[in-house]
Amino acid sequence: MRNNKNNKTAPSADDSELTYSELNFAAASQNSTIRTRAEPETTYAQIAVRSQSAQRNPGSEATPGKDQGQQETAGGTNSKKSRCLGLVALLIILSLFAIIFGLTIYVLQLTQDYRKEQHTLREMSKMLSQSRESATSLCATLRNMSDSLCPSGWKLHNHSCYRFSIATENWETAKRECESLNSHLLIINTDQEHNFVIQSMPEKNQQYLIGLTDQDSEGNWEWVDGTSVSQSDSHWLNNQPDNSNHEDCGTFSKEDGEDTFGFNDVRCNRVFQFICEKPAPSSSGAADFEKYCP
Repeated sequence: MRNNKNNKTAPSADDSELTYSELNFAAASQNSTIRTRAEPETTYAQIAVRSQSAQRNPGSEATPGKDQGQQETAGGTNSKKSRCLGLVALLIILSLFAIIFGLTIYVLQLTQDYRKEQHTLREMSKMLSQSRESATSLCATLRNMSDSLCPSGWKLHNHSCYRFSIATENWETAKRECESLNSHLLIINTDQEHNFVIQSMPEKNQQYLIGLTDQDSEGNWEWVDGTSVSQSDSHWLNNQPDNSNHEDCGTFSKEDGEDTFGFNDVRCNRVFQFICEKPAPSSSGAADFEKYCP
């Protein structure tokens, strides 16, 4: 029995002696078993791969998810666009205000210029009216002065003085009466003088003896200064001269029933009012104002 016990407890030489490498392998095996059961062991290669991944994608660990970053970027872009649109709208509004302001100034300037022109026109019209009044007054004064160039009772026209008689005489007596006043019976040379006589006649329905006769030669009418007057002269009244009852002297009268004035032949012994004419004094050149007076 005792020998059996010794056989059981005494190790053999092979069993009691273990090498260092075997101990290390057993320890490593034990540690490997323990780590396998607890958690897998991270190798150097895995650590290197993770390190490279972290360097390539730093934002994946430091920032939130990719979607959140995109949202923040989109929000910033929208904010910039909104600010740009706001500035553009502000510039447009300011431009419109500038245009409106400019147009307002332009309209005000036009209105002011129009008012100035209206004022100028009113002033010019006023001055023109005053000038007309002055001219009328001056012409009246000059007429009075020019009339004074002729003797009292005579009218001035174009450097000649005219006298319309009140008394009635036959043609020969009227001729002598005019000669006594250093004048002659009226001689009408122009249409202007013809019109003046019409306007100056005191009695439009009366006949006035003038210096027209054909006593020296029947049908050959002459003025007292020897100037011939044809029977076709436009100043004769209708159907005159008709030489009815030896009508050899001329008058200035109105056409019956008409507003026409001209020459008419009458008997020389009939009595009428008469018209004398003579040159005005040399100073009567001032009578030229008649051309410019109303």
